[in-house]
This record gives sequence, structure tokens and C-alpha cells, in this order.
Amino acid sequence: MSEQPVHYYINGIGILSPQKTFDNNSFLTEITSYDQNVLRCITPEFKDYINPIQLRRLNRMLRIGLTAATICMRDAKVQSPDGIITGTGYGFLDETAKFLRELLEQQEKQLTPTYFMQSTYNALAGLIALSVKCMGYNNTYVSKGLAFENVLDDAILRLRENKDHNFLIGAFDEAAEVQYLASIRASHFKTEHIQNLDLFKTTTKGSIQGEGAAFFMLSGKASDTTWCILRDMQFVYNPSNAEVVTESITSFLAANNTTLQDIDLWIDGASGDVEYDRIMNTLSETLFKEVYHVRFKHLCGESCTASSFALWLGASILKHQQVPEILKVDKERDLSGLKSVLIVNQYMNKNFSFFLLKHI
Repeated sequence: MSEQPVHYYINGIGILSPQKTFDNNSFLTEITSYDQNVLRCITPEFKDYINPIQLRRLNRMLRIGLTAATICMRDAKVQSPDGIITGTGYGFLDETAKFLRELLEQQEKQLTPTYFMQSTYNALAGLIALSVKCMGYNNTYVSKGLAFENVLDDAILRLRENKDHNFLIGAFDEAAEVQYLASIRASHFKTEHIQNLDLFKTTTKGSIQGEGAAFFMLSGKASDTTWCILRDMQFVYNPSNAEVVTESITSFLAANNTTLQDIDLWIDGASGDVEYDRIMNTLSETLFKEVYHVRFKHLCGESCTASSFALWLGASILKHQQVPEILKVDKERDLSGLKSVLIVNQYMNKNFSFFLLKHI
């Protein structure tokens, strides 16, 4: 994906997360702490974004996703995009669990169709399209830790064909109890209760569960609402060691005529897992030793699509030209005139992705 020097503009954003991120006029001015290992979305008044008649028929995650998409379209001043592409790691697990539970309890008779209809992976993309009467391209990717990356990949390829198009792209995952219980047994989440803001002080296995929905209006043309430029994106699956990731990042930057000295700040996708963070910790001590360092998963938790939160974070840093204290690893250093941000995310130490963002 690095062979063609094309610019992709993020012209609008809408995000709901465990922090108060739905208001684009503020940037992490209020930090919410959690004393449990499950972080759930902070939501606005849904009726401000969704028709009340439609609202009562939707489950919680569909409300969150549709609200995030609506905020994004309003921010970009786009009434109906040319296409909608979403990604998710596990989809609507709560609705799936309700459907399967009823299937067993009712012995496969007189089942409620709503649970099934709202449990399919593409339910959100279809709902958004119906709400804004978008008859264009519509697709959903379900690929765990690379779901959002595949969404971006698809959108970028389509914008190369027509840079005038506006694609509404997004990702969502929920903090479902059924997933949490299964992940605890696999040591993906911590067994001991911690305070989320202390995530990176722990030295144990596992992370904390997060959820959220983030949407971006991506186009090949800038507008008066542009946040930043997405210069390029790349992902690597199951690298054997930190050297492989280092070589991939170096090649990625070189393909975009960028050096490490050009990077003002890098966003670290470490998850607080003593085992899965080994490669990320090695990168911070070697390749990125001299680059300003921030982390984010203590705010949003870990999920398959946490990289979408990181993209919002990078875009917000470039737009607002500030780095909130809660993100900083290098607290003694000050920054000004931010022009380039590199995001390096990892999921379960298998899925690594890189996003290069530039100030407009």
C-alpha cells in the first residue's frame, strides 16, 4: 500500500468511548477512571442524534454506533457518503448470546427475530445506510485484531479510483460479558482488579476490556473540516520478534519519504500485558528511544478495534496541537508545532499496524 504517494484526508470524526469523546469541541479535558477491569462507553443523549421512534427499537451498541456515525457526518458536513465500510472483531455478542439463550430455552420455537436481526455483523453498516439513504458501496470486515485496518485498506483502494468520493469508515466492539468470561480463562484480561489509570504500572498477564465505536469521513480531497492527512497505513501479522517489526516500520517510513527524525510523536499501542507488550517495550527502548512517547489503552481498554481510538487520538493531537497530560510517557518534554504522528498498535502480540498522520 505504500507504492503510490496519495493523500487521504480525515474530514470528520465521531467517536464514543469509555472517555467523554463524543464532543469534538473538547479533547480529553475530563478523564474518567474505573475501578473495574471493564470499561464501557460514556454516551450522550441518544435522542439528539437518533429519531426517538427508531431509538426504542435499537440495542445499546447499535445506538452507540449510529450516534458516532451521525456525529462524524455532521462534523464533515456530509449528509450521505458515497460508501460505508465498518469493521469489528466480534460484532454484537450480547445480542448473539440473547438469541442463542432463547433458542435453547424456547426449544427453537417462537423465537424473537429482533435478537437475530441485531446480532449480525453488518447490522450497523446497514442501519446507517438506511438512516441516511446511502445506496452506495456497503461492506463490513470481521477480522479480529485487523478489522479496522482492513476497513482502511478497502477505503484507500477505492479512493485511488475516485478521490472525490467520501467514505464513512468505522469500527466498533462491545464489552460483552460472554467475551469477558471466555477471555479471562485465556488470560487475555487481568484476573486481579485494577484501576484503569494504573494499567501500565502492573506487571501481570492480561489487559482490561474496552469498547467503543469510532467513525471517520475519509476522502481524497481536503475540505474546511479536515482534521489531518492519513499519509499511509500498513499492517504486519504475527511477526517473530521485534527486529521484524523494526524492519517493517523502517521500510514503511522510507516508502513515505519520512525518517524517524521527522516523527514528532509516536502513539504506543501497548496493552499493559507483561507478555504481549514485549515487542512494544523493545521498540520504545530502541527504535523510538528519542521520539516523544504517548500511550492510550489505559483510557479506552483493549479491544480488537482499539486502533480506531488511536487514530482519533492522533488526529486530535494534530488538530488541537496539544498532548493531554494523561497520555504522556515523557512528561518532562514539551512539544510544539506538531507535524507528524506515527501510530504503532498491537493486538495480542500478533496483529501490528502502523498509521502515519500529517498535519494539514
